[in-house]
Amino acid sequence: MFDATPTDAVGYVFSAYLFFLLMVLLYIAILGAKFQRINRNLGELLDDIKADRNEAGDDPAKAPVTAASAKEPERAVEESGV
Repeated sequence: MFDATPTDAVGYVFSAYLFFLLMVLLYIAILGAKFQRINRNLGELLDDIKADRNEAGDDPAKAPVTAASAKEPERAVEESGV
């Protein structure tokens, strides 16, 4: 009913699956690098916001960022578990 002997196509199928697996792993590595870069940039932005708030003191007129907008990124980072 079925041919039990391997043919030459088995090598091509194995190669195709191996290529697909390598492409998926490469894609995951690229996404991981992108997420690390975004996380680092977000941390730098939060540090800049905190530094600006510390420089401005308690005077809200001097603050370049409102308190509500400065807390939103911090809340997003806290919720994401970073």
